[in-house]
Amino acid sequence: MDKLSIQYVPVLKWRMAEYQALHRLYDLVKDRIIPLVNIPPIEYDFEERRLKKTAHEQVEPFPEKFKSKWGGRKAFVDIDESLHDEFMDNGDSVVNYVFDELHIRAQEPIPVTGISRSKNYQAVIKAAHKKLKSGLALRVRVEELMHPDASNHIAGIIKTHRLNYDEIDLIIDLGVPQSFEPYGVFAKALAKRIKSIASLDSFRSLIVVATSINISDVKPPGDVIQRHEWSLYKALVDELGEDNAPMYGDYCIELPGYSSLDMRFIKPAGKVVYATEDSWFIRKGGAFRGNEHQMIRHCKDVIASGFYKGAEYSWGDETIYNTANESKGCGNMTTWKQVGFSHHITFVTEQLSILHGS
Repeated sequence: MDKLSIQYVPVLKWRMAEYQALHRLYDLVKDRIIPLVNIPPIEYDFEERRLKKTAHEQVEPFPEKFKSKWGGRKAFVDIDESLHDEFMDNGDSVVNYVFDELHIRAQEPIPVTGISRSKNYQAVIKAAHKKLKSGLALRVRVEELMHPDASNHIAGIIKTHRLNYDEIDLIIDLGVPQSFEPYGVFAKALAKRIKSIASLDSFRSLIVVATSINISDVKPPGDVIQRHEWSLYKALVDELGEDNAPMYGDYCIELPGYSSLDMRFIKPAGKVVYATEDSWFIRKGGAFRGNEHQMIRHCKDVIASGFYKGAEYSWGDETIYNTANESKGCGNMTTWKQVGFSHHITFVTEQLSILHGS
């Protein structure tokens, strides 16, 4: 498999807003990304005091839905750790089922592993990428990167999987750093650790992922908050040089991980999250349910902000325009998450094309 030339890796939880946003991206945008798709854990039913689904029920729809929403394009596919040791109703392991069924459907997933994952997980993933002939993505957390033996640990995983370095996509996942600033200092320290990895130039691709957004910290009527991960990435490109620049990844408009909240007592606010050059323009109101019409004002504010890219820019931008002009309804909470993802992914691909001159 040739070196990956895609520039952007959006990290996405496989929930309706995310996969619908992927599905509705324009083809030109789809051609410029490889999403890192995470199969989420099973949600907890607080009323019934049990998990909402079995492992089989959680995972069984994924392969067909992946095919219908992403249509045979490449994607990194990771599975939440809570599902690694679970089984389907027929006794097949969840991990094997996912990649076997994707293979049957002629999809192009690149399985994801990590340094600290179990021997059993590594064995199943090894069988999967051998069958798929896809190579492997190695997702390294920041604390693993900072370990003195990080390079040896990475080499050990590659040896375990009996792959060449040019069959490995190395994903450095910074998660949510405590502080990004000063960007130049952070970039210099990060570049030093990255350069310490043996055979760095031989990997199929190098990807650096981070995020800083926390919408829960934003109070009504909204705010403009910094996209620290984008500023760090530009500093990292300056540090490493354009020829050695890693691919860019972020968590779009979400934090990593999964919260377990009792939604009977939570009243999510109506909001629009709109990516701009170095920030997010966020409009936020009161509880969405029962006050859906607040989205008309939020969308009018986005259009009047000076940041709006026009109705034809993305599905999300078209939805903002239609809502502001009251030509369609105000949707639901999933609609507005989808709007944020749609615009964000489209906008970042444009930013990267400008930054790298492609």
